[in-house]
Amino acid sequence: MRIGTVTAAAVRVARSQAALWHWVRRRRVGVGARDVAIGHARERTPMLLALAGVLTLETAVVGMLVPWPVVHVLDLVALLQVVGIAAVGVTYPHVVGGGELVVRDGVSFAFRVPLELVVSVRVSGRSHTGRARHVTDGELVVAVDNRTDVVVCLAEPVAGVERVRFRADDPAQAVSAIAAAVPNRA
Repeated sequence: MRIGTVTAAAVRVARSQAALWHWVRRRRVGVGARDVAIGHARERTPMLLALAGVLTLETAVVGMLVPWPVVHVLDLVALLQVVGIAAVGVTYPHVVGGGELVVRDGVSFAFRVPLELVVSVRVSGRSHTGRARHVTDGELVVAVDNRTDVVVCLAEPVAGVERVRFRADDPAQAVSAIAAAVPNRA
């Protein structure tokens, strides 16, 4: 494993743990007072919290059965990772504001689309297979649980992307927020 890869992974873990602090304080990272946050974790968060509950129980049981401190530390790290993943989903929403749409996937990916390039935006549910985030034929897909439900078409490519598909908790509200922020074309 290369040092750069290890460093990038360590940064992602640190950011996910920092997201716990933002989550407790009910803050969203990178969302200004006039910006609109588009959530995408409503369906995933309860499952992750249930998993965290099971991990908590497992940590307690293993703590009574296994006397090795290293095992307890690893259990705690696993629990914090799961809760951190849930926190990232909530605290790093997609954002409309400042003249752009920012489509996010965790702490390490943000695709910025200037709103003046948006030609159309609509609700369009689709299931996906393969990677959660990929570009195929000029279409960026940022899926959550293998689904997307909003598609944004651009007047010209941004980094080779002509269409952006992403997941939103409330697709109709997301489409309305993006459409309202797009400058009028003359």
